[in-house]
Amino acid sequence: MELSETIKGRRSVRKFKPDAVNRNVIESVLELATWAPSAMNRQDWQFVVVQGLMKEEFLKISASAFDQFKPMLEKTFKDKPKIIEGMKLFFETCGGAPIIILAYAGKLPNGQDDVWSISLSVQNLMLAAYEAGLGTVWTDGVVFAKEKEINDLFGIQGKKLVCVIPLGYPAEEPRKPPRREGVIQWIGF
Repeated sequence: MELSETIKGRRSVRKFKPDAVNRNVIESVLELATWAPSAMNRQDWQFVVVQGLMKEEFLKISASAFDQFKPMLEKTFKDKPKIIEGMKLFFETCGGAPIIILAYAGKLPNGQDDVWSISLSVQNLMLAAYEAGLGTVWTDGVVFAKEKEINDLFGIQGKKLVCVIPLGYPAEEPRKPPRREGVIQWIGF
């Protein structure tokens, strides 16, 4: 698969098959994630890969986060109750993904959370997963609502949870929305 095909073909997948993902495939995807650029080449990121009973404990926390978003969703999608129900179900199940990956930022030398480097790494992860036939989606609602509870569950300290990435074989083919125009500005050409 050509890189341009991978970039243009990757979509946010929110429904997954229950099929297990081979650990070697996950390791390969994560290894490619670690080849992303990072601030001062510190590579100060951490991934936590979860399945089984701990995934079920995470999903309990995720489900409890929905109530914080429900008023905003009801206001934004007042004429679209199916979207709200779909979001509730996603908070409860993460789309049925067999694997959940938590992406943590490290610290810059000044002590600031390095959300930029982990974001680059997650992009690599998502592209590598797509190339391997897997689906992913960047989720962060549960992070905003329940970061402390998630960190306590997994015993993580001193790192900023930036996003949660459900991973598995897609059970849907998301639409390909057109790209917005007018987002590139040329100066001096």
